[in-house]
Amino acid sequence: MLANEQVIDGRGWRSGALVEQRELTQWFFKITDYAEELLTGLDTLERWPDKVRLMQRNWIGRSEGLLLRFALEAPAGEVEVFTTRADTLFGAKFVAVAADHPLAQGLAASNPALKAFIDECHQMGTSVAAIETAEKKGFDTGLKVVHPFDDTCCCRSMSPISC
Repeated sequence: MLANEQVIDGRGWRSGALVEQRELTQWFFKITDYAEELLTGLDTLERWPDKVRLMQRNWIGRSEGLLLRFALEAPAGEVEVFTTRADTLFGAKFVAVAADHPLAQGLAASNPALKAFIDECHQMGTSVAAIETAEKKGFDTGLKVVHPFDDTCCCRSMSPISC
């Protein structure tokens, strides 16, 4: 695994090998269970520079919002969506899922065009600069979801997105 600073023009700074994203088996800690405690603790670190405490606050990344479930029109199921802007939900026109979302991965198994799109997404850079300047792309999966507050409205298309 390389830090963004170790990648130059899409290649590792030592070996020159092409950098690619790979699915890894690894352990994750549910840091969100400790977010409030960590944020509160930052206020007690008086000798830490304000800039460092702000970076830590942003890294912990606590967000308040809502989890909503959009029912899939077909196949049966649902997609859970998190939003920090519940006030904009009635204007939602589509639901986007990440290229690595299990739903997108499942559809790609039988859709070569979607598989190629997901592979293209994996070739994109992961640095902040690369993400901010990358063209935003999508792929219409053909799936439809029903708005959770207005089941009479037309269904929304779901698209995996690259960033």
